[in-house]
Amino acid sequence: MTELSVLLLGGLLCGVLAGGSAQFGRLCTFAAIEDAVVAGDFRRARSFGLALATAVLFTQALAHFKFLDLAVNPYNQALIELAGLIIGASLFGLGMSLVGTCGFGLLMRSGTGDMRAFVSAGVLGIAAAAATGGVLSPLRLWIAQLVSVRTDALGWHVVKATVRSNVQLDAEPLLATGVVIALCIVIFGSSRFRRRWKLVMAGLGLGTAVTSGWLVTGVLADPFGFHRLESLTFVGPLARVILLTMGETISEATFAVVTVFGVVLGSFLIAWKRDELRWEAFDDQREMKRHLTGATLMGFGGVLAKGCTIGQGLSASSALAATAPVAIICMVLGARLGLYYLIEGRTLFELLGNRAC
Repeated sequence: MTELSVLLLGGLLCGVLAGGSAQFGRLCTFAAIEDAVVAGDFRRARSFGLALATAVLFTQALAHFKFLDLAVNPYNQALIELAGLIIGASLFGLGMSLVGTCGFGLLMRSGTGDMRAFVSAGVLGIAAAAATGGVLSPLRLWIAQLVSVRTDALGWHVVKATVRSNVQLDAEPLLATGVVIALCIVIFGSSRFRRRWKLVMAGLGLGTAVTSGWLVTGVLADPFGFHRLESLTFVGPLARVILLTMGETISEATFAVVTVFGVVLGSFLIAWKRDELRWEAFDDQREMKRHLTGATLMGFGGVLAKGCTIGQGLSASSALAATAPVAIICMVLGARLGLYYLIEGRTLFELLGNRAC
């Protein structure tokens, strides 16, 4: 098979596995946060934790046995744009609460016939394109340059050298093992979660899809080809899909673009099998305004944070990127603030003012 064929077929299968798994278990990032915050139900959050543990375990195993070189992954950067990461992830979380799901969830819902999600995904892609190289790019660059931190200053290289000299082992496998064990203890400590086998299967499938992305672009495709090492993420690729529909020539973004269509297809297949295909539209102007505003925030924030709940939340985490924990925390906080607004009808400033009183 040619390199292009590997990327096209591999990207499609990774997207189908991710979208199908999430649709099978009704797994949604925002729903997991909402369940935890509003109802105290952490089962869907545990499913995402299982996806994270699966992605970390298999991705780091590939790297440890020299099948995969994660040193060149897009999240391994010498300079972390900390302000952009924090502000972007927070805006993404806020936008997610307004829409009711993330970019990945919009693609899933589009596959089931939800036209609200289809329109919102288009707006997200347009906003992401505008933030990447369009009218919003100057604002994005200004925010990103406010505060930056060199990864050397975090001391991770010192930790790795110390571990290697004392126990003759690489630090990455030890850290990955610790993360996976800790997550599994928390995840499977709940009998309520263990009984929800669909959520268990969804978490395993989504985590495997992330690892498969690294496998396709880093092992199966020609490592000296024109493509880059990457896994699942859905903000930048949605922007690329918008540009492709307007006539741009497909290039190195082949894998990422095809995963977008794979998620829609995977979700469609599961919904079709379950007879869950339903045409849905906006109820009124207010709902449409909320969705489009949220999609715009997710598009801009996702580019600023350099990833979404899947990109920074799972793909970056599986590569043990330093940006991942910060992004996850900020997205959750942004989504929680959005929930306060939706449930209580109060803005952030009103909440802070009431607490100060």
